[in-house]
Amino acid sequence: MEGLGKLVKELAEGGTPGLRFGVKCIAVSDAAAQYYCEKKVEMAYTYGEIETLGMKKGEEAHELLLKDAVKTDWRQILREIYSGKPILIREMLLLGKHKDTILAGRCDAVLFFKNRPLLLFEHKFSSRRIPFSDHHVQARLYCYLLHLMGWDTSGLRYALVMAPLESRDDPQLRKTPSHVVRALKEKKDVDKIVLGKASVYLNRFNLKKTVEELEWALDFWKQKREPIPTRKPAKCLSCEFREKCEYGR
Repeated sequence: MEGLGKLVKELAEGGTPGLRFGVKCIAVSDAAAQYYCEKKVEMAYTYGEIETLGMKKGEEAHELLLKDAVKTDWRQILREIYSGKPILIREMLLLGKHKDTILAGRCDAVLFFKNRPLLLFEHKFSSRRIPFSDHHVQARLYCYLLHLMGWDTSGLRYALVMAPLESRDDPQLRKTPSHVVRALKEKKDVDKIVLGKASVYLNRFNLKKTVEELEWALDFWKQKREPIPTRKPAKCLSCEFREKCEYGR
């Protein structure tokens, strides 16, 4: 947590200078979205984000995950973490500085035990049962922010929960952390868990790989190169910017 106050002050005073679109810091969600289609990221900043029905339903599904959550402040959160007892923190704000660039994000949930993060959870609501590469990038970047904030991430894993929209109100989804912990106690090397209609993919945090992914993404924000569009036509067909994009027509 050392240096968090300084980062907040830097953001208030202007953040990282010279970034594309004049942003103060890089959002983890944007950096991850570059691995889906970098051109789409550019167009969202150029024309403004267009909320699709899928996005709206996804936001509603994430709100349902907070149904039993209790709001608290940072001081109370830190007291709970450093008590050493297991604590699950939902919608945790993460901030860190990679070289000269400030990164920020809010992950779905983090499980702490014995003063360190053990499991980070990200939920994706769609008909797809297998995570895209950008889902992994996003989760790894959240893990990296925990690392930058000073926590021991040597044993950290991240869980990608792939669930169909129709199961978004399933109370079992809010119990995913306890199901994952139970599965890991039974078998330490488990990499997939099926919970009803949802599939949970478990992965170990790889620091080296994450830094490499971030460095590639930052070249775009530092205006060292132009955006690289996806090469997958299926992504273009479902893109809300298809009519405006020279690659999607």
